[in-house]
Amino acid sequence: MTEAELGQIAAQFGVVTYFANLPHVTIPGDATLDITQDRSFLLTKGSAAAITLADPGASNIGRRLQIMAGSDFAHVITTTAALANGTAPKNTWTSAAFIGSTLNLRAVSATLWEVESHVLGTFA
Repeated sequence: MTEAELGQIAAQFGVVTYFANLPHVTIPGDATLDITQDRSFLLTKGSAAAITLADPGASNIGRRLQIMAGSDFAHVITTTAALANGTAPKNTWTSAAFIGSTLNLRAVSATLWEVESHVLGTFA
């Protein structure tokens, strides 16, 4: 998917656009995300993807990630770190089963991903 196509999807669903200048990585299957730099991930598996998100660790505090569904399946993001979404911290986010469901994260400590915003999906 080109950057222009990704931008069109983001605009269609009202996704925060400050990730536009990040490297875009297409994830076509189950995977562990590379969190060594700020990135935007597009999940394109033709069924629900199982995605692992590592703890930020001290070296990644401040890191920003965007994870967007690029296929119409409920992709599952799991981490041992906490996902802080304004309620009790969770360890799993499941995207809505449509293109554009998005999770925007920022590492605020070695063990905590802050949810800056999300478009649909559920936390558990």
